[in-house]
Amino acid sequence: MRTKWSDLKNETMSPVAQRKARELAERDLAEIEMRELRETLKVTQEELADKLKVTQVAVSRLERRSDMHLSTLRQFVRALGGELEIRAVFAGRSVRLTHIGTASVAKRKSRSRR
Repeated sequence: MRTKWSDLKNETMSPVAQRKARELAERDLAEIEMRELRETLKVTQEELADKLKVTQVAVSRLERRSDMHLSTLRQFVRALGGELEIRAVFAGRSVRLTHIGTASVAKRKSRSRR
């Protein structure tokens, strides 16, 4: 007989322990590296390179970078099927910042049309 995870969790963990476990899991997911994200989504460097129209070597370099433009990070995340969100956290309050990493892309496109 199979046991549901929710039943097992409720029988063996207090609500406080469940909350702490959920917080730890969310923190771990929030701290994933770009390479780990790609691997978790079962996307190869070659597949991602095709979507980004770059070489596999360029994807490898990108994954190792610790500093990059937000527009580059946004393209990476979108190529994996996600959307990039930037948040600022103040004393437990979270604010989503919009239009970050998009202005430079629009500016470059308008320059290239001249």
